[in-house]
Amino acid sequence: MLEQAQAELPNECCGLLAGRVQGGVGRVEVRYPLVNETASPIEYNAEPRSMLAAFKDMRARGIVELAIYHSHPTSAPIPSKTDRERNYSPDVMNLIIGRGGVEPLVRGWWLTETDFVEAAWEIIE
Repeated sequence: MLEQAQAELPNECCGLLAGRVQGGVGRVEVRYPLVNETASPIEYNAEPRSMLAAFKDMRARGIVELAIYHSHPTSAPIPSKTDRERNYSPDVMNLIIGRGGVEPLVRGWWLTETDFVEAAWEIIE
């Protein structure tokens, strides 16, 4: 995700993380980089063909969508009003890669149209 966010500067990047939920814990198995069809530094919209290809592959593998991610190229990883309004599922975690500081920072969120709550997540290798 961090490499994709860097590679797509100055625009926002986007993608999906998919895997399996076991014992109430989601474990990511596959990352699907998506095409930001707006090619914009202030918003993203996942190109439908790349989304469809990702969901077809998930179905074939028997895995589910766990998170959607995108970057904020010049700001903190805090959900914007647009992020909240465009969120399509309160059951899918949103990871935001903030590039407003010296080092990229990733934070996870549960979003609704009007609110957001930080999500607990961790990287386990």
